[in-house]
Amino acid sequence: MSRPILKRKDIHEAAMKLFVEKGIEGTTTREIAEAAKAGEGTMFRHYKSKEDLAWHLFDENLSRFLAELEEDLAKQSTAKTRIRAMVEKCYVLFETDRTMCSYLLLSEHTVARQMPNGYKTPNTILVGIIEEGQAQGAIGPMDSKLYAAMVVGAILRVPIYKIYGRIREDLRNLIDPVTDSVWKMIAV
Repeated sequence: MSRPILKRKDIHEAAMKLFVEKGIEGTTTREIAEAAKAGEGTMFRHYKSKEDLAWHLFDENLSRFLAELEEDLAKQSTAKTRIRAMVEKCYVLFETDRTMCSYLLLSEHTVARQMPNGYKTPNTILVGIIEEGQAQGAIGPMDSKLYAAMVVGAILRVPIYKIYGRIREDLRNLIDPVTDSVWKMIAV
């Protein structure tokens, strides 16, 4: 890897770690540059601002996560197994790359202001799963977006509770219980 690419990677890792620890607003560009062992000028060669860097990190990591998720979902044939695959993907990510998963979870509302219309999110995918399940008669007739909000909330609150120390168990052990609970909320 070339030196600029390595330095950019260092900036990404330092920024994501600091954004998780201190929040985007609570982190300075100087802190990011120091943690990355780079000059602030180096950082600004790649990004217009700290907010631009935060958006880039969010978009790049969420896009990669969604591509992998969609690949996993394509292997499933029912709404319940797709929801389980979604829970599994989230919880495995949390336990294997906690910094990145925490960044996506904790920064969503800050960087969401930059999402263009039509931006794909896990919620978008979930609405599609729910609508398919409704068409197949497996999921109740309530508004699909309301169901998606309920399901996303149930799935993502678990890792957030773990971030704050309210849950200590490895989330991979909770995939089936969470899936079963979520399914009971929406199944016919």
